[in-house]
Amino acid sequence: MRRAVLALAALPFAALAAPVEAKPVDIAPSSPWNVDFGENKCRLARFFGEGEDRHLLFFEQYWPGETFGMTVAGPSFKRFQSGIRTDVSFSGAQKPFQTRPFTGTVGKYGSGVIYSTLSLAKDDAARTADEIAPARVPQLDKEIARQAEFVSLRQRGDEIRLLSGPLDEAFAVLDNCAFDLIGTWGLDVAQHRKATRLPRWINKDTVVKRIVAVYPRQALNSGEQGIMRMRVTVSAQGMVEDCTIIKATNTDQLESPACKAMLEARFEPALDAEGKPMRSYFAETIVYVI
Repeated sequence: MRRAVLALAALPFAALAAPVEAKPVDIAPSSPWNVDFGENKCRLARFFGEGEDRHLLFFEQYWPGETFGMTVAGPSFKRFQSGIRTDVSFSGAQKPFQTRPFTGTVGKYGSGVIYSTLSLAKDDAARTADEIAPARVPQLDKEIARQAEFVSLRQRGDEIRLLSGPLDEAFAVLDNCAFDLIGTWGLDVAQHRKATRLPRWINKDTVVKRIVAVYPRQALNSGEQGIMRMRVTVSAQGMVEDCTIIKATNTDQLESPACKAMLEARFEPALDAEGKPMRSYFAETIVYVI
């Protein structure tokens, strides 16, 4: 179950001036959507532009949810910088919302803009705990996805729009893939589709303090930042059975110690369709930022 993102920062970002108005650069799609049913994640990818102007867009989920990770990459993003205010929108009718993404090199596609957690409606940082912690297993909002026209990123004087068109059918495929992941964790997919409540973390404040208090020293010394996905299996008694950390970005020195702290986590267990306790999962995104 997605909850609030844990952000571990060694230094805060400085305040920046508001971006100037930008004239959009529109890039048309050059491939159909492709879905990668990976071992630990689901990825929905599409190419935009041709030749030297080729760009990549992909959405990722590591568990079912109404949010997703998003990466865009290609030559149009070479001027984008990490931590800088970036306005995001998915249609002309939508008021852009503010984000502060990572940037980095994305394989052979070059400059990339990377989001650990995003939604079609607004940035995750502005959302309340109630909005991102529904009782049932959350899914992507197909109605908002149906209204999508493009993926627009605007930073300072640059606005790039990847002309995706509606996203509802593609997101339905991504939803199904994410639900299938539940079965690979040794949990009952059908039971989760009808669950009336997912696990509730009852000693969150205590455990989170332990997690955010430690930025791995070797990674800090080498200046490494990264995005981690953490998933724990929660027993029908509300105890943590196991914990898994998956790196969403490639790092050499950055190894999260969060699973050690999560051994002390306690939950109210998930409830099945009849309101009885059942084995389930709890998941969290951890962002390490210098």
